Amino acid sequence: MPHKRCAGTGRTVTWTEGVITRTPSTSEVKLPESGVFYFARQQVRERGAWAPTKLTDNDPLYDQLTKEFGPILTTLLLPHQQEIARRATARYLRLARVTVAEHPHRVYFVFPTDRGPEVLVLPSQKRTWQLTAVVLGVLVLIALVVRFVT
Repeated sequence: MPHKRCAGTGRTVTWTEGVITRTPSTSEVKLPESGVFYFARQQVRERGAWAPTKLTDNDPLYDQLTKEFGPILTTLLLPHQQEIARRATARYLRLARVTVAEHPHRVYFVFPTDRGPEVLVLPSQKRTWQLTAVVLGVLVLIALVVRFVT
């Protein structure tokens, strides 16, 4: 059938439309724990100013993510069979762990918040063990006193 506009010299293309829908599977990935105290991790998780970033299998990883989490992230971002690509959303935060010679029993954690840098002061691991030993000693002493009195 000749087309009026091109006088039959053009080509006829028939489009068949198909829509493929697939719900992406999402999963939360637990990355290895770093050497940060639990209480400090909780405070930073709640109050820190996290920087979100989107990652794909072709993107180079940021320097902050490469050292500890790089090998895990690169293997997770590789597409599986019958997948075109993978995408992940990660968030990171720079955290400074500071010890001062004048205060050997304190550890300072500095992290960014929406209002500016925040400092979190925690006892060192050595001080925590010392306090634990003192508390256990007091409990043993109380148990001995109660036993001898009764």
